[in-house]
Amino acid sequence: MERYLIPVAGGDPILVTRPKTVRHVVMFLPAPTEPRGGRFGSFTQWAALWADRGVASLVADLPGGGDSTVAARPDAWVRQAGAVHTQAEMLAGRKPVHLFARGAAAALLPAVRGAGVRIGFSPPLPEECRRAVAMLDDDETPDADVLSSVIGLHEVDQELDGDVRPLLNWAADQLAEVRWDLELHSAHRPPRAPSAVTFSDVDALARLEITRVGIGHVLAGLFDELADMTNWED
Repeated sequence: MERYLIPVAGGDPILVTRPKTVRHVVMFLPAPTEPRGGRFGSFTQWAALWADRGVASLVADLPGGGDSTVAARPDAWVRQAGAVHTQAEMLAGRKPVHLFARGAAAALLPAVRGAGVRIGFSPPLPEECRRAVAMLDDDETPDADVLSSVIGLHEVDQELDGDVRPLLNWAADQLAEVRWDLELHSAHRPPRAPSAVTFSDVDALARLEITRVGIGHVLAGLFDELADMTNWED
């Protein structure tokens, strides 16, 4: 396994974890404000776990999150996600590319499925994106469930989150359409996708490590099945 960065013109570099033999490729889109490794290093854990099974991973550093140096504008968000997708397709060749988006980043998933599967991790409702904006503006009392689903945090951090408002307003419009095939969500949130994996925590990345690792193993075992289009036929 090797890890390296791919530069992006006008954007932040892409972090790649590549096994010796690539069978699948996963593209990670973190939630707004979320660090590239996942809130508690989950994406890094999963990338290493999946590399043992022949899955390469590419993680975006989206504008408005992590260590990104790019202004958090919707066009920059879309452009950075497109750059990661292009690199994922190049690495995969004819192999499946799975798209994994957390929180409001699910708005960046394509409307049409490709050779892989589109996975939405706690994708928020459009009205939850708008409520999160109101919370950032101090117009509404913070709701930990809404915030964790939208931006990956349980509480408002004005200094960190203030510039993501344009992203959330844009995402609210996009999320009116379900753009994911498989949904990972907490038990009290009804899924919108036809297939779902539920977990007991409000936020699987913020509490028990056993939950995070368990989800990683479940997905690792499903990639072959998920990439077979006949398994999604009625």
